[in-house]
Amino acid sequence: MSSNILPQHTFPLLDLYACKCYNACMETQNYSTLRIRKDTQRKLKVVAALRQESMLETLDSLVTQEYERLQKGGKRDVALHKDQARGE
Repeated sequence: MSSNILPQHTFPLLDLYACKCYNACMETQNYSTLRIRKDTQRKLKVVAALRQESMLETLDSLVTQEYERLQKGGKRDVALHKDQARGE
């Protein structure tokens, strides 16, 4: 017999329990995977630390602020940029 067969990977009992508990408690319907650049992740981590929030809370807050800013004044900005583009 050849010894090239790799042993099957097994989790210790506590790791398996923690994995199942984490996945069962996680509200997967409210989350999505987001791919960001490493330098953006580092900046987000620093901002979150300075604000004493989780990275998720900080990201949500920053996106909400930008969304509200665009809703209020963004329409004027878009029109201004269009006018400037035509004049160039």
